[in-house]
Amino acid sequence: MKFKIRFADQIVGILAIVAVAALVFVIFMLGSRQRWFARDYRFTATFESATGLAVGMPLQYKGFTVGKITSFSLNERDTVDVKFSVYDTYYNRLRQGSVVELIVNPIGLGNQFMLHPGNGTALITEGSEIPRVDSEEGKALVDSGAVTIPKRDDTITNIVAQVNPLLTNINGTLYALNDALRGTGKGPLAETMTGVARTMTNVADISSGISGNKDAMIADVQTALAQVQAITADIEAFTKTLQSVDGLVPRLVDPDGKIFSSIGASLKEVEGTLGNVEDSSSILKSQVPQIARLIEDLRIALVKGQDVLEALRNNPILKNGVPERVQTDSSGTNSRDIEF
Repeated sequence: MKFKIRFADQIVGILAIVAVAALVFVIFMLGSRQRWFARDYRFTATFESATGLAVGMPLQYKGFTVGKITSFSLNERDTVDVKFSVYDTYYNRLRQGSVVELIVNPIGLGNQFMLHPGNGTALITEGSEIPRVDSEEGKALVDSGAVTIPKRDDTITNIVAQVNPLLTNINGTLYALNDALRGTGKGPLAETMTGVARTMTNVADISSGISGNKDAMIADVQTALAQVQAITADIEAFTKTLQSVDGLVPRLVDPDGKIFSSIGASLKEVEGTLGNVEDSSSILKSQVPQIARLIEDLRIALVKGQDVLEALRNNPILKNGVPERVQTDSSGTNSRDIEF
């Protein structure tokens, strides 16, 4: 008895459809991972050397792969044209002011091709050239604030990045110094060295001129010293004349001596007058007790006169006679207290 599977054709057809669907799914998944069906935006960049570059090298932004290098070649200007693509999901990062940067690890642990989006709002047109961060255009964009370069965490790379410009500046300085010393350079240093050379030449000429005129200069100096000594002697004689009693001042004020003689006679007369005044003062001083006694007698007479007037005013016919007077000390009597 033959064994026959019922609906065998239908089962085979279903399995074939499933296999085709699985193949399509695998191809789709593989293509999605390989971006077979995605849109990539292509751009270019120019580098001085292809060192560190590789086809398929990822373009990174903050640790994410946003594109890759598709090819690079040497152009007629001896620079390297690099073509790279940016995935459609990250195309909105390609704003005006964007730059790219190739970071070469100094110890060979891997290089990085970095994207630094610009701070603008408009997107860059596909096929445009993106400047390098170390190019003149890239430096201008960084200086103007059109793009912001984040700080790297790689210490070795930072050190190398700082050392390379320093070495470049040192080399440039050495070249400029050598050119300046040779007299073929340009700039302030070369001009300074040229001026120093001219100054040294002028100094040499002046020195030679001084050596040739040395005898004449010594003679002039000796003549000037003799003149100074003569002037000093005149000043010394003039000073001695001023210090003398019969010197220059008395001669100028009283040439014939009459003024000083008259002044001496006047001073003698003044001295005699002062002597007379002193004698008069002595005499007056000796007569002071007599004058004091005369004043006392005058006071007593005034008191008695006052009593007489008081007696007349107090007539016994009209009143009780002269009232008794209170005795007072002569030292306490004051003419202002006497009543008339």
